[in-house]
Amino acid sequence: MTTFVLVWAGRLVTALGSSISGFALGLWIYQQTGSVTQFATSLLLGFAPGMLAAPVAGVLVDRYRRRNVLLCADAAAMLAAVAMAASQATGHLAVWQVYAVIVVESCCAAFQWPALAAAVSGMVRPEQRGRASAMTQTALAGAQLLGPMLAAVLLGAGGLRAVLVVDVVSFGLGLLTLVIARFPEPAPRPEHTGGPGEHPGWRAELREGRRLLTGQPGLRHLLRLVTVLNAAEATATALLLPLVLAATPADQQNAAVAMVSTAGGLGLAISSVAMSIWSTPRRPLPWVTAATVLSGVAVLLAGFFPRPVLLAAAAFTFFLGLPVVTSCSQVLWQSAVAAEAQGRVFALRRMFTQGGTLLGYLLAGPLASQVFSPLVDPGGPLAATLGRLLGTARDRGSALLLCCTGLVLAVIALAGRRHTITALPAPPADGPPPAAREGVPEQVPEGQPVP
Repeated sequence: MTTFVLVWAGRLVTALGSSISGFALGLWIYQQTGSVTQFATSLLLGFAPGMLAAPVAGVLVDRYRRRNVLLCADAAAMLAAVAMAASQATGHLAVWQVYAVIVVESCCAAFQWPALAAAVSGMVRPEQRGRASAMTQTALAGAQLLGPMLAAVLLGAGGLRAVLVVDVVSFGLGLLTLVIARFPEPAPRPEHTGGPGEHPGWRAELREGRRLLTGQPGLRHLLRLVTVLNAAEATATALLLPLVLAATPADQQNAAVAMVSTAGGLGLAISSVAMSIWSTPRRPLPWVTAATVLSGVAVLLAGFFPRPVLLAAAAFTFFLGLPVVTSCSQVLWQSAVAAEAQGRVFALRRMFTQGGTLLGYLLAGPLASQVFSPLVDPGGPLAATLGRLLGTARDRGSALLLCCTGLVLAVIALAGRRHTITALPAPPADGPPPAAREGVPEQVPEGQPVP
């Protein structure tokens, strides 16, 4: 775990710097333009380019050393941050430049996270992989919680220039940890029948990645479940604020919003730290099912009882389950996919799960106002039935959408509870497989099912 902890510390610093700069730059764009559309565009650009780059990133992560991929991606993101800081220092920073940097960093993230997830298989023993995944989730949760607060402090102390300097320094510290760290790399892939550096082709490699991604029914269920969970998280995040404001007097709205946001962050932090301390469950898949059902029930109850205190309790419960799903599902993916193919599989998986998040953000508003509200508002076809159950909600469309989202999430989790996932044999206890050390493919026996 020593090497992982070093790399993890660098990721923590980099994620914190990116969270600080992301909050500050979004605020800067809105202050400069006064346009919600341009602000929303910055959020979209943080997702879409990385999703489009994911297939290419996955192939390159598997073709080259993961450490070198991480170094190149971090260096490119750092250069983009340096260019933006220089433009700001000379008074020439424009919105389009910020957009360009966001695109570059989104594409770099498409390389960084699959490379890091794949590298963990060589840095960490199988029994510690759940803890490593939870530590990564803890770093992201900490960055999300602390980023806006530190950004506000830095903006007050030194303005946007201080924020951009901190962002550049954070990338530099992350690069330094990668320069120091050395970790095992996977063996060459068996399909490399040509000379050194020869590969079977992009299409063939992507087809193989897709086959491994969905080859087992259990993995297909896990991919579907995590994608729907991400969509539910985005939908709930988009709808909670309007529901809190609709159910709270004007003079108490700020306190109510802070209470719900803090409760969600607290649940995420507590669960992430707990999963970082405890060892991986012996049967990860039932834990994924139970945590997802718990999160679905929390969303369902939030729709039926949209009052600030209950919404805070629902947010706490929902985010309490997320690190459990993240760490346990990561263990299952790492156990079921060979190390030399994990770059492609993890990149494609990230593309699908981020697609769920993007759809949740894009569809939550239109579905609530144009589809669900006409159903349950006075005069609607469901006003006399579901409308009465949601009678305490001022925004009945959002409440009904939350109920449906939670119900779908719980049903999908329970429907796949009988699935199993076939795991590859674990490496020897004294380190990575001999093939990974000697540079030749290892012949492994048939895998065993993981419940």
